[in-house]
Amino acid sequence: MRILLRILRYMRPYWRYAVLIYACLIGASLLTLVSPWLIGAAVDTALGEQESFALFPDDWSSRQTLTAAAVLIVALAAVRGGINFGQRYGTQWLGRKVAYDLRMDLFAHLQRLPFAFYDRTRIGQIMSRVIGDVDEIRFFAGIVIGDAINLVVLLVGIYAILYSISPELTLIFAVPMPFLLVIAYAFGIRIEPLFGRIRSVRGEMYARIQENLTQIVVVKAFVREGYARDRFEEDNTRVLTSWLKMSRLFTLAQPTIWFIVSFLTFLMLIFGGQRVIDGRLSLGTLIAFNSYVALLGLPTHRLAFMIDVTARAIANGKRIFGIMDTTPEIKTRMGAVNPGQIEGRITFDNVSFVYAGREDEAAVDVLYDISFEAGPDTVTAVVGTTGSGKTTLIDLIPRFYDVSSGSIRIDGYDIRDLPLKLLRAQVGYVMQNTFLFNATIHENIAFGRPEATREQVYAAAQAARAHSFILEFPDGYETLVGERGVTLSGGQRQRIAIARALLVDPRILILDDATASVDSRTEYEIRAALQHLMQGRTTLIVAQRLSTVIHADQILMLEKGRIVERGTHDELIGRGGRYANLWRLQTDQESPAEDVRGIGRDDNQALPPDQPPITAGDRRPETRVSSEIAASDARRDARHENDR
Repeated sequence: MRILLRILRYMRPYWRYAVLIYACLIGASLLTLVSPWLIGAAVDTALGEQESFALFPDDWSSRQTLTAAAVLIVALAAVRGGINFGQRYGTQWLGRKVAYDLRMDLFAHLQRLPFAFYDRTRIGQIMSRVIGDVDEIRFFAGIVIGDAINLVVLLVGIYAILYSISPELTLIFAVPMPFLLVIAYAFGIRIEPLFGRIRSVRGEMYARIQENLTQIVVVKAFVREGYARDRFEEDNTRVLTSWLKMSRLFTLAQPTIWFIVSFLTFLMLIFGGQRVIDGRLSLGTLIAFNSYVALLGLPTHRLAFMIDVTARAIANGKRIFGIMDTTPEIKTRMGAVNPGQIEGRITFDNVSFVYAGREDEAAVDVLYDISFEAGPDTVTAVVGTTGSGKTTLIDLIPRFYDVSSGSIRIDGYDIRDLPLKLLRAQVGYVMQNTFLFNATIHENIAFGRPEATREQVYAAAQAARAHSFILEFPDGYETLVGERGVTLSGGQRQRIAIARALLVDPRILILDDATASVDSRTEYEIRAALQHLMQGRTTLIVAQRLSTVIHADQILMLEKGRIVERGTHDELIGRGGRYANLWRLQTDQESPAEDVRGIGRDDNQALPPDQPPITAGDRRPETRVSSEIAASDARRDARHENDR
C-alpha cells in the first residue's frame, strides 16, 4: 500500500479532473444498473404479473409498455456511451499525466545522482526503469483505479438491488464472494514477486542490448557475433522463463474467477428457478437477476487483470522509488559560500579516496595522501602508468566524487563549501574521447552556454581553429554531427570540444590526453587551439605521452595512487627515477622538445592554409618547438606505422 499510495500522490495536482472523471464513471455504472430492472419490470407487465409500469401510464397496453421500455433502454445506453467516452478518455489522460510527471521526476533525480551511482548501476537497467516501468505504472493510475471504482459500484449496487427484491436469494449469491476475494488476494501475493523478477531480468537484457550495440565495432572486429548472440540468448531465456511462470499462475487464476462467476448463474437457476415455479418469484424478476449476474461477470473477470496490473505497479514502483530514494551523496551544502569570480588556485591537502564499487565488490583504495598546489596561469601535469589514479584525481576537482579524507580547496575555500553549480561552471574539460550530442555543431559548441549569441559561438570556434572546417560543410554550423559525432573526424570533434570549453570561459581547465589519439598534423592544430584556451587559466593535464608535458610548470608522477615524484621535466630527468625511466622507454633515449603550452615557429606550416596563422602573441617566447619535433614526430609515426 505504501508504494501504491506513493503512486497515487502523483494524481494530487489533477484532483479536480479526477473527481470529474470518476463522477462520470460512477454515473455510467449507475445507469448500467437501471437496464436489468427495466427489462424485468417490462416482462412482468407484459405477462400480467404486474398491473402497471411505474414509469408509464396505467392505461397503456402491454405492447406499448414493451416498446416504451425498449426505447428507454436504448436511450440510456446512448447516454451511458457518451459518458463512458468522456470517462475513458479522462482515465487515459490522467494515466498519461501521472506517467509524464513520474518520468520527469525520475529523470531529474538521475541528473542529480553522482558518478558513484552510475558506477554501480548498468545503463540498461536505468533505461528499463525510465521507459518500461513508468509505462506500466500508467496502466494502474489510468485504468485500474477506474476499473476498481466500477467494480465496487456494481457490486454494491447489484447486491443492494437484489437484496431489495429477495433477501434470501441475495444471501445465497453472496456465498461465493469470499472465495473470490481469497483467490484474488492469493493471486496478487504470488504474482507481485514474479513481476519483480521479470523486470529485473528484462533490465539485464536491455543492458546487454545497449552494451552490445554501443560496442558493435569491437564485436565485429573480433568476430564475436556468435558469442554476443549466446550471451543475449541467456538473458532472453531468463525473461521467457519468468514470463511463462507468471503466465501459468495467471491462466490458473483467471478460469477460477470465471468459474465462481458462472457458479452464480447455477445458484440463480437452482434457487431462483424453483421460486418461479412455486410462484414466489416472478419471471421478470428472475430475468433481472440473471442480467445483474451477467453485469457482475465482466468487471469480476477484469479482477484478474486489475490484480495483474496492480502487482506490476508495485514491482515497478519499488524499482523506480528505489532510485528516487537514493540520496545524492554529492550536493550543495546548507550555508554554502559564493565567492563570485574565482581565480582558480587549487590546493590538494592530504587527499585520499576510496572507491566503494558495486554492491558485490569490495572497496578499493585509489589515492593516498595527495598534496600539491596549482596556481592560475600555470600548467600541472599528472602522469603515470595505467591504473595509477590519474583520472580519479582530476575527477575530484569538480566533485564528481568526494574525497574520503583530506580536502581540496579553490582560492582557500573547501570545494565542499562551494555551490556545486558554481564550482562546475568554473571547470572546463577537453577529453581524449570527446562526446558530442546528436545535434548541430552550433548546439554542441553552445552546450555549456545555450544563451550564447551566434557571434560568440563563431568567436569560440575561430579560437579553437574549427571555424574554417565547419564552413566547409553544406549546412555550416547547422550541420548535424550524428550520434556521438560520428560524421566528424577525431581532430574535428576535439576542436569542437575545445570551442565548447572556450565558450564557457572556465578558470580551471582539465585536459585528459587531448592529443593522444590524433595524427601529427591534427595534433598541431589542436595544440594551437589549446594555446588560446590555456592562457590565464589553471591547467591540469593528464598525459600518457610525456613528450606533451615537458614544459609544464610542475609534473606529478603517480604510482599506485601516490605521488612518487614531482618537479619540472628537467628536474625529474636529472634525478634518474621512475619518470626518467618512463621517459627513456617512450622516447628511445631521445628528448624532443615537444610542448603543450607553446606552438613553435613551424606550426603554421602544419595548419591548413585557410586558417589564420599563429602570431607571436599566441605563443610564449620560452616555449619553442624546434626542428627536432618534426624529426621526432616522423620517427614516432614510423613506429606507429610499423606497429600497425
